[in-house]
Amino acid sequence: MTGILVGPQPRAWLLTGFCLACAERGSGVFATLADPEDAEWFAHVLEAAWKAPLGEVGEDELIEILEEFEARTGAADADDPGSKGFSVVQSAMLGVNAISVYLNPSPARAEISGQTLQTVLGSFDFKLGGSEVTITPNGENEEVGRLQKMERAAQKSFMETVHSLTGDQEDGRLDGEFLEGLRESCVVVRDEIRKATVTVADLFGWGQE
Repeated sequence: MTGILVGPQPRAWLLTGFCLACAERGSGVFATLADPEDAEWFAHVLEAAWKAPLGEVGEDELIEILEEFEARTGAADADDPGSKGFSVVQSAMLGVNAISVYLNPSPARAEISGQTLQTVLGSFDFKLGGSEVTITPNGENEEVGRLQKMERAAQKSFMETVHSLTGDQEDGRLDGEFLEGLRESCVVVRDEIRKATVTVADLFGWGQE
């Protein structure tokens, strides 16, 4: 379990930042697998999530996004962790959950972002590696695949990123400079996940569905 998500009173801005980072790293999954209209919608969701802490998106619009997500995914066939539909819905949930945690900070809900992205990547590792990969929460010493290990390391290094951006100031906040730096810190892993998603989609013919 990620360190900032345990303890008596995790700071709300850290929870939101953690979820934003997960959403950014996993954004290539949705952008690659969803149809163009839905991909455009998700791009709007992700931008709204990053802009919300700056006061550039109102609460009413954020609530509308949460409601629209329920409407868009309510009838989706997304129960099979190995299916395209599962990956699409779960990756979309990352952006939506960042908004939800911003509106109502909750360590348990923030933890969902980390677990969700690891689950999606664990299914990709299984498809790419052709051998069984056990999907486990952080902290358990069990075999995982390359993508999930990469994401787990990114989650564990979140606080190091925060400290590098804030200069170890205790009263951090989600201002423009911090958010820009946090988003930039996600680029390498985000691009690796995007490339892996393209490979998985090609291998399993998901682009033809």
